[in-house]
Amino acid sequence: MLGTSKNSRPYSLHKSRSILKSVYSWYRKKGNQLPQSQLESVENNMEELDQALLQKDREEASRQAKQLEQFGNTHCKKSLFDYSWELAIALAVALVIAVIVRMMWFELYEIPTGSMRPTFREQDHLTVTKTAFGINVPLETKHFYFDPNLVQRTSVLIFSGDGLPLSDVDTTFMGIFPYTKRYIKRAIGKPGDSIYFYGGQIYGVDKEGKDIIELRNSPWMQKLEHLPFMSFEGAPVRANNNTILLRQMHIPYGRISSYGGQLYGEVFDGKSWVKDQPTAQTKPHASVETYSDILGIRNFAEARLVTKEELKSLFPHAQDIPEGVLYLQLHHTPSLTYPPVIDGKGNFAVRGYDTFIPLQQSHVDALMDNMYTARFVVKDGKARRYSLGEQRMPQGSPDFPGVPDGTYELYFGKASQIKWGGIETAVSSDSPLYSRDPKNIQRLYNFGIDMNLSVAPTALNSAHFPNRYAYFRDGDLYLLGVPILKKNDPALIAFHEREEKRESQATTKAPYVAFKDYGPPMKDGQIDVDFIRTFGVTVPDLHYMVLGDNHAMSSDSRIFGFVPQNNIQGAPYWIIWPPGERLGAPWQKPYPFMNLPRAIVWSIAAVIAILWYLYHRRSLTQPIFKKR
Repeated sequence: MLGTSKNSRPYSLHKSRSILKSVYSWYRKKGNQLPQSQLESVENNMEELDQALLQKDREEASRQAKQLEQFGNTHCKKSLFDYSWELAIALAVALVIAVIVRMMWFELYEIPTGSMRPTFREQDHLTVTKTAFGINVPLETKHFYFDPNLVQRTSVLIFSGDGLPLSDVDTTFMGIFPYTKRYIKRAIGKPGDSIYFYGGQIYGVDKEGKDIIELRNSPWMQKLEHLPFMSFEGAPVRANNNTILLRQMHIPYGRISSYGGQLYGEVFDGKSWVKDQPTAQTKPHASVETYSDILGIRNFAEARLVTKEELKSLFPHAQDIPEGVLYLQLHHTPSLTYPPVIDGKGNFAVRGYDTFIPLQQSHVDALMDNMYTARFVVKDGKARRYSLGEQRMPQGSPDFPGVPDGTYELYFGKASQIKWGGIETAVSSDSPLYSRDPKNIQRLYNFGIDMNLSVAPTALNSAHFPNRYAYFRDGDLYLLGVPILKKNDPALIAFHEREEKRESQATTKAPYVAFKDYGPPMKDGQIDVDFIRTFGVTVPDLHYMVLGDNHAMSSDSRIFGFVPQNNIQGAPYWIIWPPGERLGAPWQKPYPFMNLPRAIVWSIAAVIAILWYLYHRRSLTQPIFKKR
């Protein structure tokens, strides 16, 4: 015999089997190098161990395994090459399994930005199912199988940036394979849908002309507001030395041409380019006549708060504005003829009209009660918008005096400090962030999204507005997603009177179109199909419209257009971090628990598991050792 192990504790059958497999593997490769007597002894030892394992005799198997282990420790030492080879094989197998599982089954994601607030916030960790719509081809932007009927409006989906007009989409998967980044947005429009925006809501009809009522009545949409643009300029691109194309939804809806020192503005009416005609709409247009007709842009205004001093110094033309604690500046009804601006550096801005509403303390308090911001970092009294990995404080950062260093956010008027891992803690009620001083409310409103002084009301950049917006819904004026000025508010009534007067006194050389409530695209209590198809946007075949829940911070279909069907890769399933009330299923229309692609993938996984189990069970009843 080969000797007795000093370890008196018996090995498990599993460990004894592992020792036999290890020595047997060496025996098959190098056993002929042993002297005959030692070779016979090792063979007898392996044969007796094999028999003990088949009989499930743990004591005998342990005794034989310890003897064989002693031999292995002396003769079966692996070389560096052996270890390296085994490691390479193990890593390759693990990599293949990881790629297949993460591409075709499920994956863990971390949210890097605030584009989907409040549904998903920065540093949220979530599980993503890759079988929500089909079966993906690993590492490619295509599917083995895809069922478009599984895509649900108002639910959230994951898609690839492959082929979309986005910057910085290239990355690597697991640090090895070339890959394009994945993005998360809410599905709004399916192929053939026509979409129009009013009152922070989405009105749509499908390809058959049926009202897509879930876009405005679904519970998943009630807490959200949606706008057709991020800025009036959209995503401008220079077509040639004389022409700039203005794109919303990545569609060139307008163009500005320069000839002989003069600018010419045109809009696309669905058939041809026509001169932009910014006229007061005493009755609905029959076709697109001005840039603000498209998508419902005329229903929304870019908004900013200004002080009395700023109003007087920067907007001396503003007359007959009553006294207010702060003044709401509304930049509205853009056109391409009155007057677009191109500065000496070639920068372009679409100019609309400016009007003002004086806000009293009750309005300012209502703003504070509903204030929301981006997540932002304060350091040494300066603030910047939070970004993963960002450390430096850029130039143009606004002051936040008295606020201790840290990461913060406000939502529905409640301030939170963000700790490790995105965990939120309530900010003390005496924090400067809660100050009701109009200067603080102006600061939070104007800089709360961009965290950059470039959107401040100054003479040099008055065309640059913060990503804050105003709109009417059923006569009420909404700011921050809530009706801050109700239809019977004296301040709003007086505002409408001033607007009507100003519009009536406008001239051809100095036109003005009032900012007012045009009402939803309804006719006789029903959705106005022709109106929406004329002034809205229609989603092309095999494409989808996706929008971020945070309209102020989301690069979505408004910028890059519609997502091709092949790009859709999966859907979020569960928020697993950070702990709190949002933990669990995300705020979306639930996907069905079982569908065909999920059944196929799970069935394949089950078959593989069953085959492995049967193979493993069979191996326990078969001898391992076979004499050379």
